[in-house]
Amino acid sequence: MTLLNPTLLQPEQDAFVPAISAETPAKYSKAPTNELNLSDFSAFFLASQAISHQEKIEVFRLRHKVYCEELNFEPPRPSGLEQDDFDRRALHCSLADSQSGEIAGTVRLIHCQQEPGQLPIEKYFAGRFTAPQLTPSCFPRQHVCEISRLAVAAQFRRRVKDAAAKDLPALSSSARPFNRFIAIGLYLMATAMCLEKGYYHGFVTIEPSLARVLQRIGINFNQIGEAIDFNGKRAPYYLDAREVVASLQPEYLELMKSLSSQLLTEPELVASSRQMITNTDLQWAIA
Repeated sequence: MTLLNPTLLQPEQDAFVPAISAETPAKYSKAPTNELNLSDFSAFFLASQAISHQEKIEVFRLRHKVYCEELNFEPPRPSGLEQDDFDRRALHCSLADSQSGEIAGTVRLIHCQQEPGQLPIEKYFAGRFTAPQLTPSCFPRQHVCEISRLAVAAQFRRRVKDAAAKDLPALSSSARPFNRFIAIGLYLMATAMCLEKGYYHGFVTIEPSLARVLQRIGINFNQIGEAIDFNGKRAPYYLDAREVVASLQPEYLELMKSLSSQLLTEPELVASSRQMITNTDLQWAIA
């Protein structure tokens, strides 16, 4: 079933979320851009966590190119690496070109498991939340996280504004038909990591238009505050990662499972049915 958001105009819907074909194209290079099978995504891109020092360096270098050199969201660093204090308690994952091994995109998950400090969303939206029952402080700190620093390399997108998934997904050439799904894939990877690590209560700061796009495929963010001017208009959102398995469109659920098999140590957690909310969660929510 196709999930449509009535607040999103039809041209915008068509541009952001292409049609998916149930049949595999005979040749990837000639596959129509409006008829793709997401099960072929892994033929082009491989998912992994950045664990070693060198792997993290590659992630920080890509972030610098996107956030500092192209979008000017952050000041350039002499090191050519974009890092902040939150990276010390973050998990990093990336998608790499299956042929060249070059990183196509990255995203991070800031957690509070070892250091129960503030999340960025708590810092920048303090006093601005409009849904106090869904803020990070409502849940056990070991179960909250924030998804941020999503970046897509220039050679894998068409427009500079696609770099941080401002317009999702980037249009791609017929020779690389799955480039348009890189940003979506990164969000699915982040959600899969939330499930494996027990960071069920996820938060993001994104443009409302992007939240509507993700809602179309079944990632249902709940807006918990008004948009502010922060590198463009951005608003805070809450996501229960356990709900995603039940709400994702079938094609995207299969893509999430495929990426999880590469990314996670326990991919069966994503393949399993929706996990029930624990009594502890309920106690925190009503406190």
